[in-house]
Amino acid sequence: MIIRATRKLLNTSRIEPVKNLNEPKAPFPGEWYAGLVSIGRQGKMLIHFLHSSTKLSILCSGKSLNKALLLFPERLQQLLERLGYVELIFQFQTHTVPEIHTTNSRSMLAHMNQMRYAIEYSVAIAEGSEEINIGDIEDALSGMLFSLEGSSKYQKPKDILQRLADEL
Repeated sequence: MIIRATRKLLNTSRIEPVKNLNEPKAPFPGEWYAGLVSIGRQGKMLIHFLHSSTKLSILCSGKSLNKALLLFPERLQQLLERLGYVELIFQFQTHTVPEIHTTNSRSMLAHMNQMRYAIEYSVAIAEGSEEINIGDIEDALSGMLFSLEGSSKYQKPKDILQRLADEL
């Protein structure tokens, strides 16, 4: 499993940045981009993981990448169960030791920034409630539209997961 973290997240987690310019050749296991999202409550943070191939989003509380990676496999499995794609969990290879690198795609960073606005908006709406339901935010993000590279068409992460599940 390859994690490409933003510099801010690497610095906060006290992880030395390592460059790796190789691109994944297949949708699985793919790469996960990771960045920090402020949720506006006394400095509380979330770590947003975005899968490069499927545009699937996982959110973990905290600001340490090392701690979030312990929660990550369970959060991914819960999301895939909610979406009905639990058979894909092994394709993501979350049981492997993660390789942590710096980001290498401006396009993926642009997607992450756009999604960060959606996450912050969802948190602001839920500000009145005692606890923010991260699962609901992940579910909403799986319905966002993304442009297909080199095309004028759009697709949702749910649609990409369905296509990949059909291919297996």
